[in-house]
Amino acid sequence: MVIVDTSIWISLYRKENKPISEFLWSLVSKNEAAVCGQIWVEFLGGFKDDRKRESYQNYFENFMFLNTQYKAYVLAAQFLAHYPKLGSGDAIIAATAITEKTPLFSLDKDFKILIQHGLELFDGNF
Repeated sequence: MVIVDTSIWISLYRKENKPISEFLWSLVSKNEAAVCGQIWVEFLGGFKDDRKRESYQNYFENFMFLNTQYKAYVLAAQFLAHYPKLGSGDAIIAATAITEKTPLFSLDKDFKILIQHGLELFDGNF
């Protein structure tokens, strides 16, 4: 299983990167793509048009959903205290990936600072 970050979904929505799209579909075909609540909110919250947002929500419901546990929020607060430029959303996403022992697939280079804290990044070198 791999948590697919908001940056990947945005790239796909904008049709910016065919290799990313192909890799994501390989994850989907093996039922290995997952999202968490923060990614859900970040991506779907970007659509002001209700019909478009609902359409993508229906799409997201096909992916594995990882709940963010209390211990992840504790870890996210620690990350934010030490790396404020990370932002609370990314701190929660990273902490969820770490506590669930799941790699994170992201285009966001800010996550690299958390590798030393156990974050496994799957960037595919796109």
